[in-house]
Amino acid sequence: MRYYSTQRPVSLGTFPGGHKVKEIFNFDERTFVESIGRKAWGWIEFEGELSEKEAANYELVRE
Repeated sequence: MRYYSTQRPVSLGTFPGGHKVKEIFNFDERTFVESIGRKAWGWIEFEGELSEKEAANYELVRE
């Protein structure tokens, strides 16, 4: 499942632990992402889903 980071580039400490990360990608600058309807710094893809609370705590928006 892909989540976009709307407040900062994706790096250590910017997403919850305990989940298997498949891939991380950061844009060169904050970029409008049509699928979420707002700007983001990049995205992180996990094997599974985060809880709503986990995503909210790290300001991640599910695609």
